[in-house]
Amino acid sequence: MAKQYRYTLGIDPSGAYKEGKGTTGWCLLDNKTNKLIAVGTIKASEYASAYTYWQRHLALLEKFVKKYKGTAVSIEDYILYRASALAQVNSQMETVQLLGIIKYFCYNKNIPVFIRPAVAVKKRWADDILVYKGIILKVGSRYMTPNKHQIICEHERDAIRHAMHFNTFENKEVT
Repeated sequence: MAKQYRYTLGIDPSGAYKEGKGTTGWCLLDNKTNKLIAVGTIKASEYASAYTYWQRHLALLEKFVKKYKGTAVSIEDYILYRASALAQVNSQMETVQLLGIIKYFCYNKNIPVFIRPAVAVKKRWADDILVYKGIILKVGSRYMTPNKHQIICEHERDAIRHAMHFNTFENKEVT
């Protein structure tokens, strides 16, 4: 019997350390209330190497899984589409490497991971829908947490989309 998870750590990963100093968005969602507990980013530009940047992702995972028992990870997959394949020639595919690191880490720690492509959530959980459902607020041209204490960037909103999608459609108890 598959269980229902109490919390979701949503992640919009960017492994790009050398190739553009990427930013990973993340959020922790309370699955019972659909309220955000925490939202943030991990910016490659703040780390001395790709390894320390990637290690920060693992530290985040470990921190939340220990503190919030019953946490599942919902993450955006990396898919190489034909239309953008040529742009990736000679790429070190850093985001793919980060995804592998996260998946392996979660496997070793028995952390459930659910992965889907961005296209599965972008339209279904558009900003207007997140606002309508009260997950985020729109204040002028900015998006904010419901308590208005934090501006939410696009990477964080993408992480929220993945957490909401998992909780709404995949976080079901199966007998």
